[in-house]
Amino acid sequence: MQTITIIINELPYKNDKAWNALRLAGELLNQDVKVKIFLLEDSVDVGKENQEAKGKEYNLEKLTKKLLAKDVPFIACSTCLKVCGISKEKLIDGIIEGHMSDLAKLVKESDKVLTF
Repeated sequence: MQTITIIINELPYKNDKAWNALRLAGELLNQDVKVKIFLLEDSVDVGKENQEAKGKEYNLEKLTKKLLAKDVPFIACSTCLKVCGISKEKLIDGIIEGHMSDLAKLVKESDKVLTF
C-alpha cells in the first residue's frame, strides 16, 4: 500500500491550506492510500481542542477527529507546540507530540511527501 505523508505548515483559518490538506487526506484514504500527517510551525493549532472556525464554513477540529477515527496518525512538532504555547492537554485526543527525527522517519518511509 502506498504511504503519503502530509506536512501542514500554515496557521489554520489564515487561508484554506490546512483545510485542503485534511480534505485531500480523506480522499486519499478513500483510494486505499495510507496517510500520515505532521503538524509543523503554526499548524500545530490544527490539533487544538475547542477551535473557533473564525467565520469559515468548516471546522478543522472536526475534520481532524474524523481522520483520527480512521486511524490516520497525527504528529505535532513538540518544539512548535512549546513556541505556540500549546500544552499536551490542549491537543485533540490521539494527536501525539513528535520531533524532527520523527518527521525524518516519516519522510524516509513514505512514497510521497506533500507540504501545505
